[in-house]
Amino acid sequence: MPCHHHNNITRITSAVCGDNTNSNSVMRYTALLLNSMASTTTNWNKLSRAWVNDFAVPSTSKSPSPQLSKSSLQTAIQRTLPLLNEDPITSVPFICRYRTDVIHPLSTKQVFQLSDYIQKYQSLSTLRNKILQCLASSSNNNQRLQQNNETTVLRVETSISKSELDDIYAPFKPPAKGTLEERIKTECPELVVQIDGLWSRRNNNNDDDGVDDYDYQQLKKMLKIHHDKAVILLANRIAGDANVIDAIMDQRKYCRVQVKQSTGGGGSRGSAKASSTKGKSASRKSASSAATTTTSTSTYHDYNNKISNIQDHQVLAIRRGVDQKALKLTFELNDDHVKRTALQALHASSNNNTNKNHSFVNKLYRDALEDAWTRLLRKRCTSRLWKEKCQHAELRAIEVFCENLNKALLAPPAAEMIGGDSNKALLALDPGFKAGIKAAILSFEGKTLVLETIQFLGGATEREEGKRKLSSLLERVQQINNNGSGGSSNDGNDICVVLGNGHGTREARQLLQDVTSQNSDLTVDIHLVSEAGASVWSVTEAASDEFPKETPASIAAVSIGRRYLNPLAELVKVPPKSLGLGMYQHDLSEKVLDDKLTLTSIDCVAEVGVDVNSCSLAILQKVPSLTKTLAQKVFNARPLKSRKDLLRVKGLGDKTYENAAAFIRVAGGSEPLDNTMVHPESYDLARWLLKELQWKLNDATSVEKNCDSKDELCTAAAKKASKKFTVSEDRAHSVIEHLFFSITSPDPRTRKNCGVASTSSSSDIGSAAGCATLSSSISTADKLREFLPHRNIIGTVRNVVDFGAFIDFGLENDGLLHRSKLGPVNLGSLLVGQDIGVDILGVSKDNKISLGLAGLNFPVDDADAKKRSLSSANGKIGDGPVSKKKRRK
Repeated sequence: MPCHHHNNITRITSAVCGDNTNSNSVMRYTALLLNSMASTTTNWNKLSRAWVNDFAVPSTSKSPSPQLSKSSLQTAIQRTLPLLNEDPITSVPFICRYRTDVIHPLSTKQVFQLSDYIQKYQSLSTLRNKILQCLASSSNNNQRLQQNNETTVLRVETSISKSELDDIYAPFKPPAKGTLEERIKTECPELVVQIDGLWSRRNNNNDDDGVDDYDYQQLKKMLKIHHDKAVILLANRIAGDANVIDAIMDQRKYCRVQVKQSTGGGGSRGSAKASSTKGKSASRKSASSAATTTTSTSTYHDYNNKISNIQDHQVLAIRRGVDQKALKLTFELNDDHVKRTALQALHASSNNNTNKNHSFVNKLYRDALEDAWTRLLRKRCTSRLWKEKCQHAELRAIEVFCENLNKALLAPPAAEMIGGDSNKALLALDPGFKAGIKAAILSFEGKTLVLETIQFLGGATEREEGKRKLSSLLERVQQINNNGSGGSSNDGNDICVVLGNGHGTREARQLLQDVTSQNSDLTVDIHLVSEAGASVWSVTEAASDEFPKETPASIAAVSIGRRYLNPLAELVKVPPKSLGLGMYQHDLSEKVLDDKLTLTSIDCVAEVGVDVNSCSLAILQKVPSLTKTLAQKVFNARPLKSRKDLLRVKGLGDKTYENAAAFIRVAGGSEPLDNTMVHPESYDLARWLLKELQWKLNDATSVEKNCDSKDELCTAAAKKASKKFTVSEDRAHSVIEHLFFSITSPDPRTRKNCGVASTSSSSDIGSAAGCATLSSSISTADKLREFLPHRNIIGTVRNVVDFGAFIDFGLENDGLLHRSKLGPVNLGSLLVGQDIGVDILGVSKDNKISLGLAGLNFPVDDADAKKRSLSSANGKIGDGPVSKKKRRK
């Protein structure tokens, strides 16, 4: 630390401690405290020790024992924190992939969590320094208080909780104007001095010398006149004591939450009574809203549970009901037990036993504690408990949203799985009624060949015209595919039809069935794709630039078709919140949700990489560390001949290049490694490893079929490389792994166990194979209710949440596959976009549909439901000529 800073601190501590020779330890402590405040270097060791317990759960079955794991995790956290400090957001993808030797054994998820921690830590720096200054001042001539504060200082230096810091800061905050204490200070200043003296004696050691200069008799006289005011003053000090608050917060395990139906009716928070000018329509609307709210919160009309046992989705549901004034929330605590605990904490933190000789002082403390609990602490602590519970639930909801987004973005591109032939095409349909069905013929590369609108509503003439136009489009796709395959007739391949799963999907499917039943040469393979957010993209500037002559409604079908061909390239164009992949997303912090989803999109793009010379601007903007401005500059600088050309882009410096370069691919350039996962900083090492292992970048056969990036040959090469290039073996192994995957499977979405998973081939439970689409004759929930159960129905996973998964099986509303109806299948193995087999088991009065996994044969949920079924002898419900081929996995 610079010399002049040291002199300043010496002067400050001298002023605080005075000339008392017994104050040397306090002076040293204060100097240390202020040094901590003035230091520009964060103590990573302190933070890692304080935070490691939140990371100490082994992330995989291969993790070491908890004891070893905690030790290794603390070391890894201490190594990783400095990397995240400069840029805790955009540097995460780079650190997770190219600093694996530093972060080991942290998982990617844990690094993201650590990034969150350091962001929260940095955001509280102003409050933290303010508290440290107060603690330094309060240690004046008081060794006991100094000892207490040392523990508090460590908490302040490592805390990421604003609530915790606010509680520590509470005793130092001046009373607000108009409060009871402010009035008492004005009316009875002598009483305030007496109470402050009594409170400060808790930390004095004078009684050890047999000296007690406090005037108890004066206090006793004042209490006879101002007892209630003294109780209020002392209660305020007790309510601000960190030890008391900590003791009370430790009682959270005994706190119960009771939820009742509100007698005030439904409606959103802050809504007022409808004015007379709005008349009966407003009243009807209010009544309808209240009825809807009552139905959605009926589960919690008489609910009681420990706060620690309430699930995250239940917390969010209760909070929504309370906000809408449909539910009333109260907290149950054993008040006597909590007060005894708080009194014990108060005595434990005191170093002065003289009060025991004055019964009236003990009574004053008991009265003050009672007042502090009933007037201040009960509401404050229960509110904090509920707030922390809601914050945890919000974080979990955001985490679920991000997990689903990750799965959706990293779904395998169908274009590659079905051949990737640019000379073949598919038909994409965006269902509609009055506006018609929007249709687009797309090549497998995503190029738009035809845009049409199919009108079919009206009389028989309009429907026949709609069928004729749809048939014409199907024939055109068939002709394109036949020409592309060199054949002149249908070679038996079905026409790929991508159908949006929105309002009108069943009607569009029925129209397809009518067309194919009249023309046996046309067979189709229908793929349901979520159309959420397609309309959002269709009104963007990028969409209008690509289709300047088309209306937004006409081009939404293009987005639906491209989502099937390449989910990542298309979905990154849409605001993540518009994709409908989360739970209670409208109840979450908008900024936090946006930031997290954006970071998830960036990480997915980093996982796959982008071809800089052919990718869209939207996906280039998701490359780590590239701002929209920089991405536009890189886009304008195309074509790039190498990664080094990035450094020629104005404004793109060395740090941005380090974080972004490895995620940008340059195909056909002068440097073959520019089209791999290898970071430019490791090119020399990579070239040597290629030679040592006798691998060739453009020849997958050069890597033995049974070769693994961690086999003996690779391990030996990593050891030699470690010595030759002075890098760790982990770093060398990382480069070997990047080379291995760049040669054998450059796109991680098509690797085994990546992207959209399928159920085990060794079991029929939940498999879409052998299942069929729901009969087109069942078009409503009422119709569905008549013929329960419906077994072996193909459904598509649309959303995965903590309590189950929402499945699209063809009706307008998705069904809920509750986690209790999954049997041996793990909920976490269900991925967004995955086709599975389900049984439809029940339809509630408010048309909520319950499902079970096919093959488990769960009974019907509604005992009164009719057991008739439309299934054929083998239990399948078919859709006539519509192909029942197993959908994309």
